[in-house]
Amino acid sequence: MPAGRNTWSLEELVDFEVAVQQSPAVDAEVGRLIRSELREGELSDLSKRRWGFKEWLRSKKRGSGAKVVSVTRLGALALLIGTFLLGVGVIRGLVTEVKGEGALNIWVMLAGTIGIQWVILIAGLMTFLLARYWIGGLGWVKEIVSSLVRRCAGKVSPDTWKSLIQGKGRQPSALGWRLTRMLQVGGVGFNLGLIAGLFGLLWFTEINFYWESSLSQFGGDSLGKVTRFLAAAWGGEGLTDGQIVGLKDVSGETGDENWTAFFNFIFLALLVWGLVPRLLLWLMAIWKERGVLKGLEFQDLEHRKLWRELSRVERAVSMEGMKDGVVLLDVGGLGLDVGELRPFLLQNLRVNPEKSFSVGVLDAGEEREAWEAMKAAPCGVVLLVEGWSLSPKQMVALIERIRKEAGGETVLRVLVLGDGVAAPSEDDFGTWQEFIDGLRDPRLECVAYKG
Repeated sequence: MPAGRNTWSLEELVDFEVAVQQSPAVDAEVGRLIRSELREGELSDLSKRRWGFKEWLRSKKRGSGAKVVSVTRLGALALLIGTFLLGVGVIRGLVTEVKGEGALNIWVMLAGTIGIQWVILIAGLMTFLLARYWIGGLGWVKEIVSSLVRRCAGKVSPDTWKSLIQGKGRQPSALGWRLTRMLQVGGVGFNLGLIAGLFGLLWFTEINFYWESSLSQFGGDSLGKVTRFLAAAWGGEGLTDGQIVGLKDVSGETGDENWTAFFNFIFLALLVWGLVPRLLLWLMAIWKERGVLKGLEFQDLEHRKLWRELSRVERAVSMEGMKDGVVLLDVGGLGLDVGELRPFLLQNLRVNPEKSFSVGVLDAGEEREAWEAMKAAPCGVVLLVEGWSLSPKQMVALIERIRKEAGGETVLRVLVLGDGVAAPSEDDFGTWQEFIDGLRDPRLECVAYKG
């Protein structure tokens, strides 16, 4: 079982989600080969799951993932070219005629290049946070890009696309971060266009700078403060009062020293306040996308069902060899004989029940002992429940309490029984299994007792 096969790409993830929705069946021969490799492998359970799903994907028809990735790449290239031309156009559009000569108002240029970008960036961030945490969406800009990508990519159902773009459960969206990359490429192109456009204007034409304004708040003192604030980002000092006074004359007779100082300032400002933040956001989106793909847990309801079919076992959390120290929690005080359960626990779960406690029976002292015992249990916790007695709210609260007391890495297994030490009915066990799968906890599994 090659360890390198555990690394997923965005293309493979899209193909996998499409296959899970369209054709989740497991071919008998494929399943046999995967189970054979799983028995021989020495990887962790999560690594086995990633490897097994990738092997299963190889038996399925693919193509949706390649289309989605190709569309995002072409879209990023189109955005880069389009926004570059837009940046050049913005600079050209800011030029006005003063006394028969071309001129750039410094205030207008700062507002139209750096100011508007940061307004859009902050507004986009606020929209993203509101959409993500309050509405559950992506934000209107990314929603538009998402819609265009899906329309061009073709055969991806709305439900599958929604799960890919918003993530599943606690798993973030790799595709969502890919769209963020696209948008930041557009920002990079726009700033490159601004820099190239301004350089072209100054190189090929005669352009003057001025800052005269009829509004008192946009006078020389304010301009000095703005330039000093912007220059502080790269350790500069901005423009001096003398340089600002020299730049006020729209005739262009500003002096070489004043003109050169502003020339250096404006290009550094566009670089540091425009291009660099977009590059950093672009790199962050790449890093986040790779992190999501590297950390895939595949704990969605469909994933867990498929994994049971592939591995043909009722649990995904495995133990290597015979181990001791499991804690039994008798949920609701069933009063079961641990001696009768011991053979099943040893042979099927390969754990030895050393300590048993009742929880949910209003015995605070015994529950405190149980929490302390769980912290030292190397094999985790087995919860004993009756198949007919599922109470979702109580079980969620109990599991959250166990996680709080024993830690997030503790292995939890819910052993479902019938009346007494007996196998549960298929319907009862199915209900429990669906409930446990819905919690999307990679270290929580549901097991049916077999006498």
